[in-house]
Amino acid sequence: MTARHCPEVPAGRTLMRPAGRRRQRPAGRHLRTMRGVAVAITLATLLASQSAWGHTFPPVRTVVLQVERCEAVLLVGYRPGSGEATEAVLARSANQPKSRGLDVMRSLLTQQAMAALTISVDGKPLVPTNVRTKLGTEPGGARPMIVLLVTFALPAGKALAISSREPRTTRISWTDRASGRVVLADAPAQNKWYSGMASFLLSLSPLTGGSPCVHSLPSASSDSSRSAP
Repeated sequence: MTARHCPEVPAGRTLMRPAGRRRQRPAGRHLRTMRGVAVAITLATLLASQSAWGHTFPPVRTVVLQVERCEAVLLVGYRPGSGEATEAVLARSANQPKSRGLDVMRSLLTQQAMAALTISVDGKPLVPTNVRTKLGTEPGGARPMIVLLVTFALPAGKALAISSREPRTTRISWTDRASGRVVLADAPAQNKWYSGMASFLLSLSPLTGGSPCVHSLPSASSDSSRSAP
């Protein structure tokens, strides 16, 4: 029966195709489309993985040694590696009560900053007499960081050494404030960065003249802020 003789269909109109009967695309074209989508997803995944890998960073530790007549002072800057290392520090801090979060982060970063370092005279490790810390974040706020000012009493001896168990991520510099304690003729250049050194050695001269050195008892202090200097 045509539309003209059907009372339910106006003249000049044709019957609608029943629902669910859509025009099917050729099977080959459908497979090619699906393959193209799969290739696009695979490429996007690979690019994302390469981008994430390319933006991971190792820990950074900078050490500046200042030699004075009676003391050796270390200025240590440290930030943990990105990824799991930073996430572990943040997680430990976040799981603490609010009043202790910053203190826990400061303690963790201080331990990580100093754990790889040993300062000694004639092979005998020195114990800090004073430690001051300041918390902050690197530019962009991606990783926390800490700056430590660590003071050691400098006894008589022949060699002052800084050793690092992580030489690949440690840079060392030094300066002598006219102390007369370092044999400058045998020393490496001052105010210059030295990287990849497991041991940094300075020859010491005898402590002569002047008033005797008086050393204070060990102490520690902290100063947290939003950004490090």
